[in-house]
Amino acid sequence: MPDDLDHPTLPETAPLGADLLTQRARDLAGIQLTGAPRVLRDTTNFMMIDRGDVLELGGHPYLVCGNEREGRFGIDDQPKYWVKRAVSLLTGRVHVIKLVFHESFSTGVNGEQYTCERSARKEAQVLGAVRGHPNFMHGNAVLDEAGNLVRIIDFIEGQTLLEYLGGLKISHEQYVDQILPQVLAETYDCIAGIAYLHGRGLCHGDIRNDHVIIDAHTGRARWIDFDFTRPSLGFDVWSLGNVLNCVLAKGFVTFHGLRGSLPALLDRLTDEDASVFFPHRLMNLDKVYPHLPQGLTRMLRRFAVGGCERYQRADQVLDDLGACMDTLGWPRRGRANCDTVTP
Repeated sequence: MPDDLDHPTLPETAPLGADLLTQRARDLAGIQLTGAPRVLRDTTNFMMIDRGDVLELGGHPYLVCGNEREGRFGIDDQPKYWVKRAVSLLTGRVHVIKLVFHESFSTGVNGEQYTCERSARKEAQVLGAVRGHPNFMHGNAVLDEAGNLVRIIDFIEGQTLLEYLGGLKISHEQYVDQILPQVLAETYDCIAGIAYLHGRGLCHGDIRNDHVIIDAHTGRARWIDFDFTRPSLGFDVWSLGNVLNCVLAKGFVTFHGLRGSLPALLDRLTDEDASVFFPHRLMNLDKVYPHLPQGLTRMLRRFAVGGCERYQRADQVLDDLGACMDTLGWPRRGRANCDTVTP
């Protein structure tokens, strides 16, 4: 897709006829439309919205370039038909357009069930609460012609946290010595962002290592995708343990993987060393990586099956992480970032 800065913007209220829509589609996205473009104002049937369609939302035309995709649980490139990559035919800027999709399920963690459902309204609330916050995706919500609450998200160019860590071709010792302090500084700011959100009675709802994007332009770590509801903030707190585990491990350490790489180590591991959230992952990383700072591995133990003192709030995780970083002399930016959010 051509750079959105290579082409002039048009006034936000510019009326675009079929010929100009076709020209802008070709110039901005390299999409050659055949015939008059299909302009849609009702997004209810998102399965029928395809590449080359124009979504007119709030009077603003967006050219659909395709469906967003997501790889998870070993299955690559699953299409998310309710999430479209699009380019504004007025400004030339790239957006992710999230359409209304109803889904619900339940997740069990530490003996407690957390029900969940997708909610466009909840994500719109979070977008409003984090407007201007450097550690979250930004965007706005508009109603389409049928009353569906559509979220128009500013596209963030960059790798996910998981992709970034997986791409580091260095030893774990080198990682801890050279890169971990900076990654933890970004992690600290991300956790501060969740504490900020919780302070306003809102949850993220789907905290994952691939829901953090390392912004290629600013270097900041930014949360994405917060349309899941949860009955309490506790699910977010448990999920922060998964992020911290991934950051300290430079990916994941699984019991299955250790059978092939360090089989002798398995004799020193028990079920109590596993993650409460993902029992196949090792949470007590000090048993594999003794060079990790003890203060950080003590934090992980509170997310392990055998942990006795659990975190109840995100700000507790934040305070402990900050104290560990201070003891190590590793820099952190702190909560000042959360005080500069545009109301």
